[in-house]
Amino acid sequence: MERDNPIKVYIITGFLGAGKTTILNSLLQQFTGSRNIVIENEVGKVNIDAGLIDAKIDQLYELTGGCICCSLDNDLLEVLGNILGQEQRPDHVFIETTGIADAGNIIGMFHLPDVQRHYKLESTVCVVDAENIFERLQQAPETGKQVAAADVIIINKIQQLPVPQLVYLSQQLEQMNPLAFITTSETGTVSRKDLQFREKPFPGKEAVAPVKQPHKINTVLFESPIAFDLNMFVFVLDFYCNAYPDQLYRIKGYIRAYNSKEKMLVQSTGRYLHIVPAGEWEDANPSSTLVFIGRALKSATIQRMLAPAQKEKV
Repeated sequence: MERDNPIKVYIITGFLGAGKTTILNSLLQQFTGSRNIVIENEVGKVNIDAGLIDAKIDQLYELTGGCICCSLDNDLLEVLGNILGQEQRPDHVFIETTGIADAGNIIGMFHLPDVQRHYKLESTVCVVDAENIFERLQQAPETGKQVAAADVIIINKIQQLPVPQLVYLSQQLEQMNPLAFITTSETGTVSRKDLQFREKPFPGKEAVAPVKQPHKINTVLFESPIAFDLNMFVFVLDFYCNAYPDQLYRIKGYIRAYNSKEKMLVQSTGRYLHIVPAGEWEDANPSSTLVFIGRALKSATIQRMLAPAQKEKV
């Protein structure tokens, strides 16, 4: 399989009991007619969830006894390598993570050059339990990281939730991750169309939480016409992503590089930082725009963090 025809990858995350396996089954039923492989991860030595996947798949890999975001990361890379060695490669790979996985580190693996050559991460889906998501956010920091890293958030098990509470929950999740497409499900049924990439506009500075937040995860929007020294920018962000992974969950946006007409797409999840050219600026006076998602982030702190990398004063 050539680089221009990579294997499409979907990552399914969510805390324990959110309904990941049910969602996965729903999606697999809609991918019949294509060759699908599932990678199932479970912290325990026996993977019970693997027996619950009843949709038609061509092959199932079980990774047990640890989490693919940390202790089993090399095992995941080995599985991805084994898939490439198959005579008939799959069209899609679905990865269901453990409930306590740091999704950012798994996503980062698919930004590695050797992996990108053969795989394309289509979407990261986070399944949340409508009835207890706020409790989970308080109990486990991994839940917040999963929400922040998602391209699609599925609010599952909404049948018992009154409409005002569902609206409130949707608003809170959008405040936590304004980059994600949010949809709902009653019993774990979701359309494959919801996995399609949607480029959402960045939130404006006027965006505020509708009511007091029952969590500490927030979004900071950084905007500046001052150009960045690209090398220094990479150094600064790489340092902070590695130094504060439990506070800085995700970064996405475009920056203006000094002495360059190209805008640079910036993405970070977990400890992985990915910066690539994204075409020329359409504006005559371009401005860098970055969205930071994390725990108790402050605008002044972000500005102070980036200041050493800014090259040009206006």
